[in-house]
Amino acid sequence: MASSISPEKLGAKIVEWYSCIVSREVEQAEEYKQEISQLVNQLERSDEKVLSYYSLVLFRHQLLTEDVQQKRVEPTSLQAINVENTVYDGLLAFLYYFMSGQYEFYEGRYQSALRLYKIAEQKIDHVHDQSEKAEFYFRLGESYFRIDQYTFAVSYLEQAIDLFEEQQFYLERILNCKLLLAAIKTELSLFDEAEQEYQSALADATPYPTTHALLLRALGLNRVRQRKLHEAEMYFAEALMIGDHAKSIEGLKTKANLANVRLRQNANNEEAIRLLQEAKAGAAAIYLEECMVRCAITEALYINEGRDERLTSELQRLLEREFYTEYSELAEEIAEYYKQQSLLEKAFYYMKEALHYRTNMKMIGVEQQ
Repeated sequence: MASSISPEKLGAKIVEWYSCIVSREVEQAEEYKQEISQLVNQLERSDEKVLSYYSLVLFRHQLLTEDVQQKRVEPTSLQAINVENTVYDGLLAFLYYFMSGQYEFYEGRYQSALRLYKIAEQKIDHVHDQSEKAEFYFRLGESYFRIDQYTFAVSYLEQAIDLFEEQQFYLERILNCKLLLAAIKTELSLFDEAEQEYQSALADATPYPTTHALLLRALGLNRVRQRKLHEAEMYFAEALMIGDHAKSIEGLKTKANLANVRLRQNANNEEAIRLLQEAKAGAAAIYLEECMVRCAITEALYINEGRDERLTSELQRLLEREFYTEYSELAEEIAEYYKQQSLLEKAFYYMKEALHYRTNMKMIGVEQQ
């Protein structure tokens, strides 16, 4: 017969597991997960607080290992908590809203994520681990970046860097922050400043293949913004050669990017068409909707030569999911395509759409404050 464990001892074990997650020690965290999942069934008496803590840390673990496991995260552990009936202490309340916000972010609902993060921020004084505070500020900055609220994004990312620099072994997270800061400069068309920051981060990224590949992809996107498609192609291709990037979720996006820039240079590029179909199938398999839409629009523009009805339906999908930033980016690309075709009325329409939703996103972001 399995021996029982007290809530106090189980809680202490969960704290150790949580510490491994925060410090990004994936293998040790996985060992704790396996051990604790068995101990939960041996709890000598029901304790709602400990079980809630377990559910929240389990979801935190799922977020940590998402790229390793190559699957979309499902919020099953969050659903196990009834927020209305659970009496939270400050840390549990923070974790609940932080984890819920991260799920919304993964689903592309950035405004919803920010609303939850702002509630979590009210509980930040209950978080004593500086690394977890840094991770929280990084996630806040990342969310503001996704809705074009760059002033807020920079503020939180700089706070995250300051806190990460106080800890040991957090260079990779600092590089992730610097990647976003450079991306903000790219979005503001400060290309020379962005280049300096990217290259500085890239010089330190070799020991971290995941981040190294993300930086190369970001440099490719930087070149796309400058209409330097051949240079973008080289960066995307190099990113896919690094570590397991080609097998990752972000790698699917890189494949779609690479296919896109190749087809924009030569619509008859058979390798690009094959790569596009590979990215499209991979995105459909995990229902990565943003990537699915990007692939469909690339196909409609450069293979099917601007099928208006397909473009309209795919862009509508983005609006239905409130992917306004993505809508703006793709509308701008469509405008550029029609401009090159000397179809200026269509080009003007899509450029107007791009500007409208970029402005709309900034207004929405302000309303979140």
